[in-house]
Amino acid sequence: MLERKKIVTVLAATGLTLGLVSGLHATAQAAPSAAQTKNLAVFEGKKIDLSQNWGAAKACAVWRAMDGVSCFRTTAERDAHAAKLAARMSPAQAAATCTRPLHLYEHNGGRGRDLKFFDKGGAYQNLDRYNFNDQTSSYRTGSCKAHLAEHNGGRGYWYPGNTNANHYESAMRSGWNDRVSSILNY
Repeated sequence: MLERKKIVTVLAATGLTLGLVSGLHATAQAAPSAAQTKNLAVFEGKKIDLSQNWGAAKACAVWRAMDGVSCFRTTAERDAHAAKLAARMSPAQAAATCTRPLHLYEHNGGRGRDLKFFDKGGAYQNLDRYNFNDQTSSYRTGSCKAHLAEHNGGRGYWYPGNTNANHYESAMRSGWNDRVSSILNY
C-alpha cells in the first residue's frame, strides 16, 4: 500500500509539472512580446511607437533596406532625409527599393498624415503597425506597382483602382475610403 501511494504521488507530481510546463509554453507562444507588437520609429532623435501614436509627426518613411522607419514634422524634412539616404545606397539596397515610393495619405487630396513605403517585394506591410489601418483616403504610387489590400497580409479584396507605377488618386473609389489594411510594392 505504501509503495502504491509513492507511485501515485510521483505520477501526480510529474503530471502537475508537465501540465505547468506545457501551460507556460502555450502562454509564451500565444502572447507576443512587447518587442513584437511595437513598431518603433525615429522622430527627432527619439524612438516612438507608431502602432500607438504618431505624436507631432506628420510624415513617415518606411525604408527597411536603408534605415528602418523615420518620422518628421513635415514632408519636406522627410524628403530631404530620403534624398540623403538615396545618395549613399549600395547596389543591393537599390535593388530592394522603389526609387519613388508609394504614398498613403490620411485624407483626400493628399492631405493629412503621409506614410511612404520605399521597400519593394517581400511580405505585405500591415498598416496597423503604423497606426494607419483603415485610414487611407488617397494615394500616389511611385516607381513600383502596388497592391492595396482590404485585410492584413494581403487578404480580402484588392483595391480595384489603378495601382500601376506613377499613378495618383486624390480620393479612393466608392466603398474604399478608409478600407486599406495592408500594402505591397512590387
